[in-house]
Amino acid sequence: MTEASPPRPGPVALSLLAVGFGLALAAQYLPWSSVKTGVTSDDEDVVPTGARARVPATLDIALASLNTAHVVAYLATLVLALGAIAVVLTTTDVVRRVATASAAGLLAGNVLVLGGVKAAIDALGQSSFTMYTLPEDAVSVGMGYPLAIAATLLLLAGLVVAVRGRLLRDRLGRRSEIDESDGGEPLDLTVTAAPPSHFP
Repeated sequence: MTEASPPRPGPVALSLLAVGFGLALAAQYLPWSSVKTGVTSDDEDVVPTGARARVPATLDIALASLNTAHVVAYLATLVLALGAIAVVLTTTDVVRRVATASAAGLLAGNVLVLGGVKAAIDALGQSSFTMYTLPEDAVSVGMGYPLAIAATLLLLAGLVVAVRGRLLRDRLGRRSEIDESDGGEPLDLTVTAAPPSHFP
């Protein structure tokens, strides 16, 4: 007897997961922060040693240039969550429950990590070892950061929709099986007459 294949996730869940993955991928290539250096092209005395190009007025900070611990934690939780979501979509019963809990926990942890990334972005340029003084409100958030948040929320929403849809289909399937088992064999209500008795 072959084991039944798990039901496929619905189009809404797949769309949410696909868009979330696309946003997470796009966030890797966009700046997560921009820093105004306070330097303009008219400043003749601000030339880095050994270089002819002047310091640009705005520096774009990519994900790889942020705090290493935050980057590793963000990418690790994201990759592990994607792996757990893949398990959720392809398995059933106990394994699916464990993978669902793991994916939800990893995505929740990803939200916490992104909060730490925001704190790291706000702290850019506040070190005493900076080579130049940043003006007030010099640090701004780039497009990569909100895309990463949107990706995490969409992946979480897609996970919830996929799990709820499969739970609903499982319940409907069990109910139909119960109905078939109840109505498959009708009760025999035929009454046979007793043979006449003979009295001496």
